[in-house]
Amino acid sequence: MFNKILVATDGSENAMRAVKAGREIATRFKAEITLLYAAYVPVMYADDLRPEIREALRADGRRILDAAAHLFKDSEIKPRTRLLFDEKAEDGILRETENGGFDLVIIGSRGLDATERKALGSTSMRVIEKSRCPVLVVH
Repeated sequence: MFNKILVATDGSENAMRAVKAGREIATRFKAEITLLYAAYVPVMYADDLRPEIREALRADGRRILDAAAHLFKDSEIKPRTRLLFDEKAEDGILRETENGGFDLVIIGSRGLDATERKALGSTSMRVIEKSRCPVLVVH
């Protein structure tokens, strides 16, 4: 049923639960799994960032992906990781889903942005609305 799974993570509690759900589903279906992190800096600030800050953002993304991949240490499934930069999370998730031929997206219900107190965060809601494949939202 599922051959290629994309799990979006930002390191939040909900996102790490999404990674665990992805691990279970990938194991059950013997599917490929890719863990994705998108670091985004709004265009109005991008030119003002010093190179060391840009690298720190990338390093943080790599750390989050490493922590997510570590959840597979005792699994027969070995995830791929993908770090995106300078692209809104929902845009990157949707583009990767389409270009990578994924047939399931798994995402946490809310990420690290605590300013949004909705049942679903803005990123997960946009992915649900625009994705051409099933989306599993994990609380």
